[in-house]
Amino acid sequence: MSGLFVSIRHNLGGLLRFSGRDARRTFWPYAILLFLLSTAAYMVLGIFIAADMVAKIERYVIAHPEGPKPPAPGQPPQIPPELMPDISGLAMPIMAMQIVFLLLLAAAVARRLHDRDRTGLWGLMPLPFIAIGMVNMQTAFAFATGALAPTPLQSILFATAPFIWVVLIALIVMLAGEGTKGPNRFGPEPPPAP
Repeated sequence: MSGLFVSIRHNLGGLLRFSGRDARRTFWPYAILLFLLSTAAYMVLGIFIAADMVAKIERYVIAHPEGPKPPAPGQPPQIPPELMPDISGLAMPIMAMQIVFLLLLAAAVARRLHDRDRTGLWGLMPLPFIAIGMVNMQTAFAFATGALAPTPLQSILFATAPFIWVVLIALIVMLAGEGTKGPNRFGPEPPPAP
């Protein structure tokens, strides 16, 4: 447990230090903690969506005791629009959480990449995909509720979404590897664990 606290203290103290090197044992506890905290925050937002959906279902059942209209012959059943969750208000909180997560992780990623004798610019690989996602988030919520139909350009931008996983996996593989032994162009080898 003390390794976790050492990692957190080290990385929070170096939020603006993009130079030098960090070993895996200094980077990973901090990165995993940030990931778990951001996942918990997203789950809390999901609870609000679920509570809103349950309230809408209750109101719908009271207002329509006969149930939803049956679909036309040969057509799939349609969800009544009043049951669709209003997730448009979540765009800003989600974007804010993503930005905070990226800022807290940026310098640590750069130092970890330096330990692998790679430039910290490799850490920027996911940013174009994250930016596309942030810009299109409000529109995606409108598509999910059926309020809009995507334009061809928006369809292409949405099609890039799976590529973020490829890029993130490549970055994780780079961050997970063993650092170079001895000094490299980014500085001396990180000291052994206390």
